[in-house]
Amino acid sequence: MSRYLHIWLAQMRYSLAREMQFKGNFILWILVEFLWFALQLAFIGVLYFNVKEIAGWSRWQMVLLISTSHLVQQLFQAFVMINCMNLPELIRTGKLDFFLAQPVSTRFLVSTRAFEPGSIVNCLMALIVSAYAAAKIPIPFSVFNITMYLLLIVLGVLVHCSFMMMLMTLSFWMTRAQGFVNAYYNLFQLARLPREAFKGVAGVIFTWFIPMLLVANVPARTLIDGFGWKETSYLVAITAVMFAASGRFFNFGLRHYTSASS
Repeated sequence: MSRYLHIWLAQMRYSLAREMQFKGNFILWILVEFLWFALQLAFIGVLYFNVKEIAGWSRWQMVLLISTSHLVQQLFQAFVMINCMNLPELIRTGKLDFFLAQPVSTRFLVSTRAFEPGSIVNCLMALIVSAYAAAKIPIPFSVFNITMYLLLIVLGVLVHCSFMMMLMTLSFWMTRAQGFVNAYYNLFQLARLPREAFKGVAGVIFTWFIPMLLVANVPARTLIDGFGWKETSYLVAITAVMFAASGRFFNFGLRHYTSASS
């Protein structure tokens, strides 16, 4: 583990040095994501001028949900999404050969080789808004609930990581799979909606099979209503299953990789 941690930190330092060569792009990306976040909060503010609750969520509860979803999204973009998006190009050009030649896990290198420092700034913004919204909700302070909130956010990131990796692994058989990124980004937006707003088949699919409605709802509900064993246990289980499945599918794809020399 210490060896992998050393490799990961080295890759982070390299990514940071490379990103700082283009400071204008770094600042612009932060600004764009901040404006998108502010637009979501403004939209919620407009909605709550006319209603007191939406699917049982009050105004500040909804702000907490949206900021939690944004926090998960920014963590995912910072450490995982950029690498998943690059996988099809590595396969198409044969540059994946370089990673196969390294004496460490190929999946680890492919998943962690780069990160976006600008998203870390946006993570802090989302965390501040989450804390402010939680302070506006009459809930008792609990160190345990806050700790579980942060751990559940990590699980949410792993769910997105696993699902995106499985989609991008299709690049071993498809010439271009970048189109899946746009589809997944639209799917990602479901995470910022209340789970109670989905009924019937859609609610079942996006809760129990593709758990997009759990990655932000469960952490937010942990702060609002306290720790819930049922949904938390399921989120832990589905995260473990999806993470293991994505690893097996990636290794299966590697066995079909023809490399640049084939």
